[in-house]
Amino acid sequence: MADSRYHILLVTGDKTLGQSIKNNLENDDWAVELCLEQSELVHRINETKFACIIAHDSEKQARVRDVLTSINVGSPTPVIALIKSQDVKTAVDAMRLGAWTVVEFSEKDIADLSTEIQDTLPKGAVPPRGSDPRDIIVRSQHSPLNQLLDMLAPIAKAQAPVIITGESGTGKELFARTIHNMSDRKSGPFLAVNCGAIPETLLESELFGYMKGAFTGAHENRKGFFESAQNGTLFLDEIGEMPMRLQVKILRVLQEHIVRPVGSTTTTPVNFRLITATNRNLENEIKTGGFREDLFYRIAVLPLHLLPLRDRIPDIPVLADYFLHAQNRINGTSLKGITSECYTHLKNYTWPGNIRELENLLQRVCILKRSGFVERDDLPAQITGIGKRSQQLGLYVPSEGMDMADTLGRLEVQLVSQALKKSEGNKAKAARLLGLNRTTLVEKIKRLKLE
Repeated sequence: MADSRYHILLVTGDKTLGQSIKNNLENDDWAVELCLEQSELVHRINETKFACIIAHDSEKQARVRDVLTSINVGSPTPVIALIKSQDVKTAVDAMRLGAWTVVEFSEKDIADLSTEIQDTLPKGAVPPRGSDPRDIIVRSQHSPLNQLLDMLAPIAKAQAPVIITGESGTGKELFARTIHNMSDRKSGPFLAVNCGAIPETLLESELFGYMKGAFTGAHENRKGFFESAQNGTLFLDEIGEMPMRLQVKILRVLQEHIVRPVGSTTTTPVNFRLITATNRNLENEIKTGGFREDLFYRIAVLPLHLLPLRDRIPDIPVLADYFLHAQNRINGTSLKGITSECYTHLKNYTWPGNIRELENLLQRVCILKRSGFVERDDLPAQITGIGKRSQQLGLYVPSEGMDMADTLGRLEVQLVSQALKKSEGNKAKAARLLGLNRTTLVEKIKRLKLE
């Protein structure tokens, strides 16, 4: 299973003290990597994205300065500087170089470090391996998403518009945030706007801003999202819901990099990176007159398509483990894990609500069960095989294509599992339910590892 704990980098030249700190933090459920050598520091920071870095000024080396001068300028990773008592010079240098907080530290203060870290990180956030607190993008073995994840770094470095497509709940905003956080604009704002959630009469003023007196209720000048995203990223979700009248005006903003607030006679230059998302097929919308072709080609320079969760079976255990640990921390529960039988049901389900549905399920189970393991009986009927959607597994052919052999294999696992459940483990009865000989069913059970 994936480790979804906070990952902390502890940098110190004192091996004994460093190991004591590491052991204490790991007892409090932090995942800690210990860095003792200066030669390893840059490699560790560049290769792994940590939630937090602890830099300890040891007698041997001034680690605080090493860390703060090694990380990228404007890095979102907070650094906690541990210094000797009354070391004013180091404290001042640390703050000047960008330390999040400076703590006068001695060995007796080890037990207080967990609280210090908790106060440093965003409240309620449980990011894996130090990613953005709301980022639940995972890389799992044989995942069809891996090729897409490999594309994120070059896409983030570019300035061209990105369009993210996929069903609702597949994580489009999370990918947009990740691109922003990996880009040169990460120190600027990330603003997300749901074009379908704002009434058409208000959407123009929200995007372009307005001048005092431009309309009833405009009591002061107000910047719109285009201006507010200056030097950052603007994420327009559900761009397919954008009214045609506004599509023309947005096209001009993208072409000329200027905006004219509602009620203004002057324009303002803007500089932002645009990322859009939709669950619609915009090429079909163009054919039916619902979306402008010229705007589509302007925003679709770098397209990313997110597969639905039903087509990302290897990701399901990783995501489920992540959500379970996250909900334990948020709700103060202590569920230990998910049984293999339960994982089988999760992988056999079609997940019409995608990642969002899986997250909601684990949240509900944590709140109601509180402790122990997540078992089959903790899952709703539609996931364990009684519901209509689960029975339809294998009858859906996605537009991206499918692995038929893999799908039929999963359907076979589901049918055999249901027959064994209905027969309460009686193999002869289960074989009759499936129209098989008992010996044939026994062989299937062994091959599918369902014993």
